[in-house]
Amino acid sequence: MTPFRKRIAIHLLFLACVLLPAWPVYAAAQQTESEEAPLFSFSVLSDAHIMSWDTDSQRLLRQALADHHALRPTSKLLVLNGDLTNGDEADYRSLFGVLNRQPHAPVHATMGNHDFYGMWRTTDGRLDTRKLNPDWSSAKAVQLFDRMFKYEKPYHELIVEGYRFLFLSGEAYRDVDPSIGEDAYLSPEQLAWLKSRLEASAAEDGGKPVFVFLHQPLPQTLDGTDLERNVVQHQQVRALLEAHPNVILFSGHTHWNLETTKQVKQLKFLAASSASIRQVWNAQNEPETKSISQSLIVDVYRDHVTIHRREHSERRWIEPSIVKGYDVK
Repeated sequence: MTPFRKRIAIHLLFLACVLLPAWPVYAAAQQTESEEAPLFSFSVLSDAHIMSWDTDSQRLLRQALADHHALRPTSKLLVLNGDLTNGDEADYRSLFGVLNRQPHAPVHATMGNHDFYGMWRTTDGRLDTRKLNPDWSSAKAVQLFDRMFKYEKPYHELIVEGYRFLFLSGEAYRDVDPSIGEDAYLSPEQLAWLKSRLEASAAEDGGKPVFVFLHQPLPQTLDGTDLERNVVQHQQVRALLEAHPNVILFSGHTHWNLETTKQVKQLKFLAASSASIRQVWNAQNEPETKSISQSLIVDVYRDHVTIHRREHSERRWIEPSIVKGYDVK
């Protein structure tokens, strides 16, 4: 960046802060981030929908992984935020086959509703959503996810460079309660765990952002989230997050386009969607062309976080990036 362009970028950033003091989130041109290096970066991808027989899903994930690695080769973390597979062990093995052949940051994952889809698997391997598979269960789906990722539970905590990452997952599907549908069911134990970890962050982390991941978004937050309940215990989860304004909640599930719909929103916490790797949907809740593939890169600085939105098929940024400031002690 030339000295003149750098002065212009700083001036625009200053005006954004002065003119919009009530909004802790503002847009920033991509070029302003060249002024300083972030403390660290991480990637958020969702809805890869890897199926053992689906070469398109595998190709799109390889494409996204290559793009992320080229952009942030020293990234600290690659988050796969649900709908990793269609719930079959062969799908997981295909997922790890793609991961094993591509350079990437350490992977951490959450479960999405499709990761329970062994419930619809027939004896010949097809999906039939008219009846549940009597040989499969929510418990088996969770056990498979935990075994593949070597987790003790489908939710866990990670500390990266002194910053807290909390990974949440739905724990039950329609075999437990038909009313769950495609929503995330969080057990009382998981909710209590989330409360304790958020309280620990408030006491120990000095105002730093807390990164929370759940495949399904909370209802009435981002564009497209008013169509479903999404999270069974959404009122409890929302109350927990609203008590901690430093939270950034990352979700997927809706597949809605990062470029044409509002998928980052400041509430009492910040909500952000990563759209979809496998297929992006429009504001009419319909699939767009299969070539669109989107996700997020997050740069963490001492006093702010920048969320970059990326379209992988064309290898371009979706401008502008989103900046959230923090009063870090």
